[in-house]
Amino acid sequence: MIDINKNEVIRYLGYRGITKPDEHLNQMIDECIKEMQEKVSPRKVYTTFPILWESSAEEGHTELDGNHVDAVDSANTDDTTVNEDAEGAESNEGEVSAVNVANTDSSYKKCSFAGIGVSSGNLLKNLKGCSEIVLLAVTLGPVPDMLVRRSEVRDIMRAYTYQAVGAAMVEAWCDEVNDMIIEEAGKRGLYARPRFSPGYGDFPLEVQKDFEKILDMPKSIGVTLSDSLLMTPTKSITAVIGLSETDADCHKGGCEVCSMHETCEFSR
Repeated sequence: MIDINKNEVIRYLGYRGITKPDEHLNQMIDECIKEMQEKVSPRKVYTTFPILWESSAEEGHTELDGNHVDAVDSANTDDTTVNEDAEGAESNEGEVSAVNVANTDSSYKKCSFAGIGVSSGNLLKNLKGCSEIVLLAVTLGPVPDMLVRRSEVRDIMRAYTYQAVGAAMVEAWCDEVNDMIIEEAGKRGLYARPRFSPGYGDFPLEVQKDFEKILDMPKSIGVTLSDSLLMTPTKSITAVIGLSETDADCHKGGCEVCSMHETCEFSR
């Protein structure tokens, strides 16, 4: 069962400061949380790739050592798949030389992983010092969307509440998966940076197409993309997490809630 912070649900409903939901709405929130916890089928998929850094200097590319590990399963199973040759992995043998140092130099203006080229200033800052990156996708499945659609016909406030509960729940599920990744990385002596999603800052939403293909999202977790790059089921999240040998003491809640947000060199 996914633990949900009720205060997050209230926040998604638009309540701020001293304004609080009345007793009727509080009861509705509790009912929607309970129903969704009982009915959703959360799933996840994530894969780790080495990062290829490109310098603005003449030496060109440097590939960083890293493992390639797939983990695909439902939250209700213990299955974990490890696959060294998963679809989407890019081979750069013969084009670059492998070294054991990560990007700690501002001369690196671009990077790539799994064939995805990145020039996003926000993401590059977040990934500074990282040698590996995790691509992940999570979903709550079709139940939240179904509950919202049914309620829209007869009780629009309950539909809004289901939307808020679903939003809080998928973030909580993503936090749980994030913790799994942090634990697995720690066993290899690596530290995780805050996750970074397509569409955030200058990291283009168009990379959703790459996520869909590399993670085989329709088959692995039942998530598809529309022509406008929106995910179905809607309560789904894609993100990347940088892995580094340097412990930046990153807050799990992300840069925005960290007291060092304004001064941290890795802040997104």
